[in-house]
Amino acid sequence: MKAAVWHGHKDLRIEDVKEPVPGKGQVKIRVAWAGICGTDRHEYEGPNFIPVEKPHRLTGRTAPLIIGHEFAGEIAEVGEGVEGWKAGDRVTANGSLTCGTCEACRSGRYNICSKLGFLGVGDDGAFAEYVIVNADRLFAIPDGVSDHDAVLAEPLACGIHATHLLGDIRGKDVVVLGPGIIGLSAFYGAKYAGAGRILVSGIGDYRRELIESEGGTYVDASAEDLAAKVSDWSGGNLADVVYECIGIEQTMDQAIRFTKPGGKIMVMGVFGRKPVVDMNTLQEAERAIYTSQAHVGEIAEALEYLRDGKIDASRLVTREVTLDTLVEDGFEYLIGHGPENIKVLIRIGG
Repeated sequence: MKAAVWHGHKDLRIEDVKEPVPGKGQVKIRVAWAGICGTDRHEYEGPNFIPVEKPHRLTGRTAPLIIGHEFAGEIAEVGEGVEGWKAGDRVTANGSLTCGTCEACRSGRYNICSKLGFLGVGDDGAFAEYVIVNADRLFAIPDGVSDHDAVLAEPLACGIHATHLLGDIRGKDVVVLGPGIIGLSAFYGAKYAGAGRILVSGIGDYRRELIESEGGTYVDASAEDLAAKVSDWSGGNLADVVYECIGIEQTMDQAIRFTKPGGKIMVMGVFGRKPVVDMNTLQEAERAIYTSQAHVGEIAEALEYLRDGKIDASRLVTREVTLDTLVEDGFEYLIGHGPENIKVLIRIGG
């Protein structure tokens, strides 16, 4: 089968590899569409998390391996012991790899497994004609949702999960720093959890129309004083909740300063380097920092939003490529045009 195989920094090769076989409790999925995640882009251009010399702590794998964990398709084959699924079922999946025995896994919080891994990072992933997934990570794609659109359920689930962790935010003022797909997942997660006003900041005007048409306020932080805007928007009260969705020291500092006393900060960004955190400002007003890692069952909720028309996937997909054009038209293009794009999809079998 054809697959995108990661060999090293900026060394992603489209190769013919052996077709995988499902093991006990697993299914083999014929991939229709896949999505390029921020993690995939990190793996392409660095920093890299795919193990090269030291084997992965759960799977024992090292590079080369197939990348990608956002996908949708249909079951081609079921392995031994799989019940409730059959060939032809349309599915997407949670791409986490877990031990199943640690305290987190036993309590249902497998997203923070002590040996956590992901398809495309710790084992072969979905940028291929077929992918192997544990059956207990599958989600049925509902009627009315295409395979193309179902790919969005995985990243959208991140914001829904993060919002669940915050508790009741009904009527609360929310600020989202970063309007990429993760920031947008936070926006939709907060919106459908009943948040009051939501302000989203980004660089450039690429997301203004989308955010404002969905009832939010958008700020181009490259053209406006963001601190002043947040203060004016909130009537000087600042935000009840701030989502940090970029992963740099500057926005972490803003998240603290934009949160009102007693407010909550949800960190979703992945930091390339350790930030210096203003602990005094954080502590003096009992602001609380929350963190979020992926999701558990929230893909089902995201699929419902897509089915019910609450989220229009066509507004989030900004580019489509194929496996053959993935490197130049996908990854290399994103390096130069990242802020303009929300989600790039790869047509594989769709």
